[in-house]
Amino acid sequence: MEATIIYDNKKDKELLSLIDSKVPIFINYINVNTPKGKKEAFKIKSHWAAKMNPFVVLKDNDNVIDVFYSEKDNAIYQLINYLNNGSKN
Repeated sequence: MEATIIYDNKKDKELLSLIDSKVPIFINYINVNTPKGKKEAFKIKSHWAAKMNPFVVLKDNDNVIDVFYSEKDNAIYQLINYLNNGSKN
C-alpha cells in the first residue's frame, strides 16, 4: 500500500511518524512550499478538485483505494483511522 501526502505544514508530515499503524505502508510526501512540489501537488489535487492541505491519496498496486480531504477534517487523521480501523469514520 502507498500513500501520497500533500502537505504545507511540517507538523502534518511529522504526525504520521508519531503514530503506529497496523498496516505497512510506503509514504510519498509532497511539500507544496517547493516549486517542484507545488506543481506536482496541483496536478494531483486538481484531479480530485481538492483545495486544502493536507490531502492524501491511498493506492494499492496503482489502484486508488481512497482519498482523504482536509475540507472535511484533517486528512492525516482520516488516513490513520483508515489504516487502523479499516474505515474513514
